[in-house]
Amino acid sequence: MTEPLSPRGHGDVSWIRARLRAAPGGTAALAALVLVTAFLAAVLPRAVDGYENDALRDTLRQAPLADRSVTMSLGVSRLSVPYGAETLLTPRSVARTEGAFQRVVRKPLALDKSQTVYGVRSADATPAVDPGLPRPSKSLAPQATLFAQADLAGRTRIVSGRLPRPGKDIGAVEAAVTDRTAKVMRLHPGSAIHLRDSIGSELTARVTGIVSPRSPETAYWSAEPDLRAPTLITVRPSPAADPKYYWHFTALISPDATAALLGLHDGAQVYWHHPADIGALTASDVPAARDRISALNAGPDAARLQGLTQQRGLTVEEEGLADLLTPFLRERAASQPLILVAAVGVGTVAAVVLLMAAGLQVARRRAELTLLRARGIALPGLAARLIGESALIAVPSAALGLGLALLLFPVERSTVSLVSAATVVLVATFALPLRALAAARRPRLEQREDLIAVRPSRRRTVAELTVAVIVTGAVVALRQHGTAEGGADVLTAAAPVLVALIAALVLLRVYPLPVRLLGRPAARLNGAVLQIGVARAGRAPSTAALPLLAVLIALTVTSFGGSVLAGVDSGRDHAAVVKVGADARVQSTVGLALPKGLDARVRRVPGVRDTLGARVETGQILQATNTRYDVLIVDPERYARLIRHTGVGTSFPAAALADPGRGPAPVIASPRLARQIGHGTTTVYTAASALDVRVAATVPETPAVAGREFVIVSEASVHRAHPGAVSSATRPLTLLISGEHIDGKALRAAVRDGGARDVQVLLRSEERAAYGSTTALQSGARGVYLAAVAAGAGYSALALLLSLMHNAPQRRALLARLRTMGMTGRQQQTLAVLEMLPQVLLGAVGGILVSVATVPLLRPGVDLTALAFSTSTPATDVSAAVLRTDPASLLLPSAALVVLACAVLAVQAWATGRRGEGTELRIGDRA
Repeated sequence: MTEPLSPRGHGDVSWIRARLRAAPGGTAALAALVLVTAFLAAVLPRAVDGYENDALRDTLRQAPLADRSVTMSLGVSRLSVPYGAETLLTPRSVARTEGAFQRVVRKPLALDKSQTVYGVRSADATPAVDPGLPRPSKSLAPQATLFAQADLAGRTRIVSGRLPRPGKDIGAVEAAVTDRTAKVMRLHPGSAIHLRDSIGSELTARVTGIVSPRSPETAYWSAEPDLRAPTLITVRPSPAADPKYYWHFTALISPDATAALLGLHDGAQVYWHHPADIGALTASDVPAARDRISALNAGPDAARLQGLTQQRGLTVEEEGLADLLTPFLRERAASQPLILVAAVGVGTVAAVVLLMAAGLQVARRRAELTLLRARGIALPGLAARLIGESALIAVPSAALGLGLALLLFPVERSTVSLVSAATVVLVATFALPLRALAAARRPRLEQREDLIAVRPSRRRTVAELTVAVIVTGAVVALRQHGTAEGGADVLTAAAPVLVALIAALVLLRVYPLPVRLLGRPAARLNGAVLQIGVARAGRAPSTAALPLLAVLIALTVTSFGGSVLAGVDSGRDHAAVVKVGADARVQSTVGLALPKGLDARVRRVPGVRDTLGARVETGQILQATNTRYDVLIVDPERYARLIRHTGVGTSFPAAALADPGRGPAPVIASPRLARQIGHGTTTVYTAASALDVRVAATVPETPAVAGREFVIVSEASVHRAHPGAVSSATRPLTLLISGEHIDGKALRAAVRDGGARDVQVLLRSEERAAYGSTTALQSGARGVYLAAVAAGAGYSALALLLSLMHNAPQRRALLARLRTMGMTGRQQQTLAVLEMLPQVLLGAVGGILVSVATVPLLRPGVDLTALAFSTSTPATDVSAAVLRTDPASLLLPSAALVVLACAVLAVQAWATGRRGEGTELRIGDRA
């Protein structure tokens, strides 16, 4: 009598070893699949951390030192500190305050102590009234700022003279200047700089030496402006006036002579610059670091700092590092939904592939499992054996994949990678036992489980309805709340998976209907290939839900990436044309009319097709609501032609601006302004005079005025209301140019030769090129997403191959039998393709439909503004930077999937013919 198998004991180990040796190919394939999956699961978060850290550090390196520093300042004057002001400016007091700041700063705010710069300077730049100093504009005196920073001797080389010393004279102080400052400002040892502020307070700085900076690129010389060399400052008293210039320079005094600065009315300012530690600050630390800066400015850390220093006016500025981190956080938050959609999608597809691999093993080992159950093995014992068998493959493979990820992508955080790899181990370990227990729990006779033949049970119907209700509720919640502020939303990322799940359930329910409809006309046709192909298509296994789900998710994730890229490109195109208003634009910057004949000269520029003169008068205010708006005076017909060319806004109702000859002039207004004006009349003011107007139509946007409320009025109405107006009050201020491939250099030359002064020339192509320059964060997110899409495509192809392998033995046996009946090799290939083509088309068409549905679903939850535009190239109008359906990303992956399936099936049919009918029939009988 055969003894029941024990779930424990040495025999189990021998059985596991025997099972692994019995199928070395399957064991190696499963190990490779787990290794690759664990590697990808572990490497994705590390790759994201890597490019985010690189982008952050690149941003910090490129920023000026003052912009990447946490700056602390203290204003000291006789008015703010009537008693003991001198003690706050001493080197000891300044250093003591710095020590208190360092005790208050907490991680993760990482500051580079070796680059810290602090000192004392005069609070404001003060005019230097000496007649010997250079004056580019005779009416403007140069201005100077006095600085006192520690270790001047160690940071400089003496060119001539000596370093400054502290003096006893309150109204005078010794100073040194750099060699470049001395050359520009004509200073030498012995020169005197007389500083006089707005209320007559004077301070004399006597130059005792000329110095040359040591390591001028260090923070010591970069934290404060103009320390190394003077700067020429431009001022314009009024928009129409000519610009004027003056020099601003600095002089260096002894840290022990800072009390002399109190002789000026505004006194002195103590400053501490703390540059960020570029190597220690990571992208994951940025939110907390920004909070730490806010706490130093106004919070518990600020209160503690005040208590340690006992200085009331001490403030930590929000500008600097905090301002630099804010746009980085905005771009990072914009890229997170993109990465999270890819991660959730690829992770789901990978899990489905692991489950399919387990299902394929169970299907091939069904006889073995039935025999074990017949010999008396209990379900726990069977589960223990299969878990041990799977773990022996999954654990070493996942560990190797995790090790490769940790080795190839060294970043600070590893927790997410460890959790991801452990999740892969769990799925790979328990997929086979769970599928086997489900199959072996109730032994049953072999029977067909076709999609057409099998009727769904009530339990399955209830389960599907429950899933549909839950997913629908999640989708409705997503539509209502969008993306969580400040980061990616898991619900948003799971939307493609949820929609694909519903689509898979619906498509599997609908699949039998078209197959049955095709079977009837196919039965009436001559030839067996089509009839057998349709009949075999109806025998698709009921387990086709998993490969269909994998294909749908992979196609959705791929098309989502195309929608993101299409939305970014479309948003940049729209922002460029809205900012320029046409293909090119020439506009006055000081409110002066453009010269006569300029449009004729511009029309001769290569690429220019047409020009339109327009007058844009800004600064108008609707008195009733205090709303600011612009008045645009144009020729309606020509302006409508320009709008048709640019494609901005809806069709322009030029007929609405037809001048009635009397009464209020009709205008076209922005919707918000039109609602405020109402059905009555109002008065707009132009350079010619006041004009009574009424709203005749509205348009949501117009190319000549970007991002502001507007009123458009016809030139004829203005001339009719003010026939005697001065020509300069009605001539265009802006020239809008349309054309193809406009030569920017020739256009600027034509404008310059036409006598135009104080004008700005904008080209749509140049603006679009500026928007196209991506930041390190944008390019990193795009690269990681494309890699994830490629991984998802690979898994979907693998899922398709696994589904084709499921019935491969029966398919080969069928083809061998048909070949013995006279079917040719080409007919066999056609039959193999026809058998699986409906299922493949089901996945391809379903992927297209799911992708089309996902784009409007995710549109409210994905903000593409930070991906399309950067802080260096901000956009005037970013309303078009939204997800857009991309036909190429919809059709190409689906077509590639169909081609791959057809190619695999054709090769499989060809290989069947090469092996011989007898061999295939014997293999099929054993199967």
